[in-house]
Amino acid sequence: MAARRLGRGLDFFLSGSSEAEAPEVGEEVTSSVAVDALAPNPHQPRRTFPETELKELAASIAQSGILQPILVRKTGDQHQIIAGERRWRAARLAGLEAVPVLVREISDEQAAVFGLVENLHREDLNPIEKAMAFRQIQRLANSSQEEVAKQVGLDRSTVTNFLRLLELPKEVQDYVSRGTLSMGQARAILGVPDDQRRKELAERAIRDRLSVRDVEAAAKDSKAAAESEAAGARGKSGKDGKDSKAKEVPLWLREIEDNLGEALNAKVSVRYGRKRSRIQIDTGPRADFERIYELLRGLEDSAS
Repeated sequence: MAARRLGRGLDFFLSGSSEAEAPEVGEEVTSSVAVDALAPNPHQPRRTFPETELKELAASIAQSGILQPILVRKTGDQHQIIAGERRWRAARLAGLEAVPVLVREISDEQAAVFGLVENLHREDLNPIEKAMAFRQIQRLANSSQEEVAKQVGLDRSTVTNFLRLLELPKEVQDYVSRGTLSMGQARAILGVPDDQRRKELAERAIRDRLSVRDVEAAAKDSKAAAESEAAGARGKSGKDGKDSKAKEVPLWLREIEDNLGEALNAKVSVRYGRKRSRIQIDTGPRADFERIYELLRGLEDSAS
């Protein structure tokens, strides 16, 4: 991901492209605006601005000025920053009273998407910040993962993998944000069925410095243990007379469940009958539901 730049950034949106998905924007005006008259973009995905980086950029600005205008739009008496908040912060640190800006007439939705896409170009955004940016674009534009992927110039699977990180418990997301847990490790932990086990495995991965493969193996063991505990609970329920009609699932059905579950990376239950059968797929939040849907739709397309 880090080695690949997004296919569409601000250049795409502001170049006057004739493609259908490119939003229409108003006329642009270049001017100089007081630093205090600028306000940050509320949809900025970047949560932290390292002081060392800002000081270095401030020193450069003090020496050479701002070479690239800050992209803004007019909102009442202020100008809202669409792209360039880091430059604005550094300019304030450098003591500048005014900065060059490029004013655009654009909608709330477009302003949010522009800011998010511009920041997604930055390699120093952590995976959780990128995931949150994708989710914001999806919600603001009321679009599917496929549409978001097209909008930012990435494969749908890449967007899906980032969005799935938001299914992790907050504690595990914080580990990923801080870089103590890699995205590969985090994705492996998603295979664990419940939040408590996910937190325990994340802590173990950090403490024991487990590799991604180690975490994947541990996740499979944790999933098997959870299923075994659930099966034991069902068996006990049957002995107590609460589920006396329950029948043991045949081995061949369990194999089908396991194969489908592994292919979809989800819990699958199969109930087989002579006249009627059922396959049930359990998913997480909307992002996981859409991931499963896209996988199944892909199978249908390939079959046709």
